[in-house]
Amino acid sequence: MMDLIRKKGRKGISRLCEADVYLAALLERVLLLRTRSRTQPVLFILGLPRSGTTLIYQYVVHRLSVAYFTNGVGRYYLAPCLATWVQHTCHDEYRSDFASRYGSVTGPMAPHEAGRFWGRFFGFDEYILPDDVSTRDRRTMRRTVAFVQHVFGTLPFVNKNVKHLLRIPALASIFPNAVFLRVHRDWSDVALSLLRARHEHLDDPTNWWSARPPNHQRLASRPVDEQIAHQLHGLHQKMNDDLSALPAHRVLSVDYESFCESPDRLVHSLRSQIQPLDVRNAGVDAFSPSTNRPQTPEEVRLLRRIKTLDPS
Repeated sequence: MMDLIRKKGRKGISRLCEADVYLAALLERVLLLRTRSRTQPVLFILGLPRSGTTLIYQYVVHRLSVAYFTNGVGRYYLAPCLATWVQHTCHDEYRSDFASRYGSVTGPMAPHEAGRFWGRFFGFDEYILPDDVSTRDRRTMRRTVAFVQHVFGTLPFVNKNVKHLLRIPALASIFPNAVFLRVHRDWSDVALSLLRARHEHLDDPTNWWSARPPNHQRLASRPVDEQIAHQLHGLHQKMNDDLSALPAHRVLSVDYESFCESPDRLVHSLRSQIQPLDVRNAGVDAFSPSTNRPQTPEEVRLLRRIKTLDPS
């Protein structure tokens, strides 16, 4: 198999995999067999849905020399190592325009959440504990991250995925050197954005959109505004409980509005906590934080519910 890779070259392998996703998965197995886990740092960015985690993910990848899953992993979720390796070889390094759409960023070298890759091991909707993950799956995840780190030159690995907040204990166990960056944003902005996402993306807005709280089954028949209020409360409580159980040096926090005022303040914090982290592209002085205001009676009702639950 490695003879095939050498014969075809990376661009040739890219064309082959475009034609056959399952061939890509087979090549992936070969790459993983030749990979061993590494001790380089790992950073997981997490927060409530619509809390600004994508912008922070983009900025970290744009500003710092880090390893990450590239956009090809979205399609080749069975072959994230191969997809990242090919894209890293065939394209220039990522320079962000900081545009995104509901977590999606365009461009081959743009960072990807890799939701379907992680979903292979954790599922998508349920809360996961360390014992829920098999030894084989643990090894596959560790070797995958290690290979991606090798592709970028043995750099710290970073990944953002909102659903990571449902698997913090498992990730902390699988990656014992991982640091978790918790993003906070005003609940009113988050709630209104979630409600609008339901109406925009779902045929039935009573269905769940994005990460579900641990008690989502009991909320299934409740009104939409009540579902969203308890979605935020349940996810926030579980995330904070799980992060509080970790040693303090493994948890960092950033406020979305504060980040927008001075993005490089976060860069300095990360560089003091995670080493080595070198800067690369020029920074941004500030971002204009997006804010939401209620526009319908349903949105007004939602904000009333939020005020009774928001701990801040």
